[in-house]
Amino acid sequence: MIAALVLSLTFVAGNAGAVLPAWGPEASLAEIQAIIAAMRAQRSALPQGPGRLGAAEEVYKGVFASVDRTRLEALLKDMSGVNPVAVGGETFSITDRYAPASKANYRKYWINYFKSLGMTAVELPYSNSHDNGEAQGHDVEAVLPGASPDSVVIIVHYDSIGPNGADNPAADDDMSGMATLMETARVLAAHKDKLQHTVRFVAADYEEWGGLEGARAYAKYVQALSQKEKFKVVAAIDDEQNGWNEGSDGVFDVFSCGGATDSTALGDELVETAALYSGMTTTRGCMGDNSDHYAMWEIGVPAVVFSEHDPFNNPHFDQEGGDTYDKIDQNYHFRIAQVGVTFAARVVGISQ
Repeated sequence: MIAALVLSLTFVAGNAGAVLPAWGPEASLAEIQAIIAAMRAQRSALPQGPGRLGAAEEVYKGVFASVDRTRLEALLKDMSGVNPVAVGGETFSITDRYAPASKANYRKYWINYFKSLGMTAVELPYSNSHDNGEAQGHDVEAVLPGASPDSVVIIVHYDSIGPNGADNPAADDDMSGMATLMETARVLAAHKDKLQHTVRFVAADYEEWGGLEGARAYAKYVQALSQKEKFKVVAAIDDEQNGWNEGSDGVFDVFSCGGATDSTALGDELVETAALYSGMTTTRGCMGDNSDHYAMWEIGVPAVVFSEHDPFNNPHFDQEGGDTYDKIDQNYHFRIAQVGVTFAARVVGISQ
């Protein structure tokens, strides 16, 4: 969760904050603290409720109940180097996703997982501007067809960064979010004949280097594809880090403003999902280009990002290092994932 340093803050009626602060690797501690304080100050200007509260539906109660804690934990162990993984006769450990070779191994693992669910999964290379030993970045997309080609994008970055680059497994940021995305895929695949929209699962590259290069490359790709194939991208969901618990067991954060595309209704639906299907509550806020959702806002797609409560307080992610599996509160992660998977199912739509 990182981006270029921006210290300006603009409030826009109806979309509190069209320009919001973000920071990059060179930001000072004082600058980061000022940015975080500004983001928190916005909370008082935002309605915290869902705006509406309907009735829980049986099909989504079933989705909520089908989220598997054991599977989430196994995925997170695989993707943070605790367990070695085997793909196509090759065994390796995913101890980082910073070095080009490590990222290539991760993509093999990711593609293998989605193919095991019966989906088509492909790499989407693009020209890379970062000095990291490779000329191209690589997004990956898996597609789960629905009754309509109109699509919901679920996007999570897979790259990692540490104090010296490759020395951080980045379990929370963002393999906790990626485990949620992958569990969403498993649950939705079980309803594949009843999905109302097509789902595009995306692992985005180079989020941690600033500039959201991978997410912006994907946004450009899917925008062009949608125009060519005559479908709409109706919504995007960004599963950000959601496994570190600062002590607020029943609370997680929802960000649906901070860009030019009004996503209030989508944020309302996520808050409503938490209220209807779980015992968790939410804190709402606005976020700038700190995460991949922002690239979808830039092409006019409503998008929402959710995370652990106060993610910027987490002392273990990014260049701080130490973002290891043992720092994850497994029950907290599971409870947020239950809401996240159920929310995604509601946005995609399951015919009853």
